[in-house]
Amino acid sequence: DEDKRVRTKRSYSPESSDKKSGYEVDWVRDLPESLLCHILLNLPTKDVIKNCVLSTKWRYLWRYVPGLDLDCSDFTEYNTFVSFVDRFLSSNTESYLNKFKLGFDCDLVGDEETGNAQMARWINDVVKRKVQHLDLEWGALEIPPIVYVCKSLVSLKLCGVMLPNPEFVCLPSVKVIVLDWVKFANDLALEMLISGCLVLKSLTLCRSNNDNVKVLRVRSQSLLSFNYNGPNTMGPEYEELIVEIDTPKLQDLTLSHRMTASFIIENLSSLVEADIDIEFNFCRGKKFDPDDLPKREMIRNFLVGLSRVKTMTIAACTLEVIYDYSRCEPLPLFPNLSFFSVEFYQKRWEILPFFFKSCSNLKSLVLESDYFPRKRTSIISEPRCLLSSLEYVKIEFALDKGKMELVRYLLENSPILKKLTLSLDHSSRKKSCVILRELITIPRCSTSCRVIVL
Repeated sequence: DEDKRVRTKRSYSPESSDKKSGYEVDWVRDLPESLLCHILLNLPTKDVIKNCVLSTKWRYLWRYVPGLDLDCSDFTEYNTFVSFVDRFLSSNTESYLNKFKLGFDCDLVGDEETGNAQMARWINDVVKRKVQHLDLEWGALEIPPIVYVCKSLVSLKLCGVMLPNPEFVCLPSVKVIVLDWVKFANDLALEMLISGCLVLKSLTLCRSNNDNVKVLRVRSQSLLSFNYNGPNTMGPEYEELIVEIDTPKLQDLTLSHRMTASFIIENLSSLVEADIDIEFNFCRGKKFDPDDLPKREMIRNFLVGLSRVKTMTIAACTLEVIYDYSRCEPLPLFPNLSFFSVEFYQKRWEILPFFFKSCSNLKSLVLESDYFPRKRTSIISEPRCLLSSLEYVKIEFALDKGKMELVRYLLENSPILKKLTLSLDHSSRKKSCVILRELITIPRCSTSCRVIVL
């Protein structure tokens, strides 16, 4: 009996006569079908099929699992893939569909019109079955407009597809949107998609080159998390890209895009965490021009928009632009900032004292770098700033004489510092004795500070 393969022994007390007889109970086989389907829903469909051969009772159970998670690479022939999806969707048509996830290579179709027709047919079917989670990696084929009015949809994840221009968007249940390398009909298509999701909580956008969006407007009264990655291509056509963010409830913001000319952010009073890696088009040798008043105003407004943040990670390139800006205008205050992390890659450190002045409640500082200026005066030449709130510092890079000046600066100017951790690389560990001897000689503003070398 094939069912014996899935049997498990029941635990018995020592007095149990059933145990002596070696009696076995098939717990798995006796599970309700609804519970089995729920368990199988969390597996890729190819693994569901494998499990269904364990028992004759499960032979056709895959058809009743309320979800499909399939990739065309699991099949040797395209027609077999299409036939399998068709059979699944034609089974149990009256039940709701929890998940529909397809990975597809459009090169297998050969005919774009055929691929779009199949896509439209399948999407129409899953929308009728009130699909909740739609995840498509479809390779340059167009998503049918019916997706814009799927009232049951909770999450929408698209990769490599094209989204048409909507006449109307009504997605009242969508909470999560992930768009990777999606091409849009125009600016309005993306803007309407976002604004049409009335309970949207999380938005992830990884933009493709030539996605037809020149002005990205993210306007949402419900959005809590926004993760943005701009296109990597450099060129004149990308240097005028604009991103506008108006999200009063946003708590988590990630911005990564070197070529965007302007980031306009408003109503970020709820912001808790920010990870910023942008240059405002000052890469490729371009420098901040203090006489460029519109750019100065844009940077000022951007920094003011972030000023309520509590935790911030910032790239070296962004910090360098902020430093250039701070030489002609004062930085806004960051009264809530308690955790600050920055990575340095061949950039300047003298921004740190300027930035510290704006952070009256900074408690934790993390510094990473693979480069440090040869000039040992880059920190100590700046006006001293008492780091009155700083309690924890972690430094992760190779230490040399120049970098030890940074350690000295922090130890000498942090009156309540509790712990400074030096995470050394392999080369620095070889000189750990020398480093420790130098650390001992550095005066500490805090009498309770512990210095830990890892």
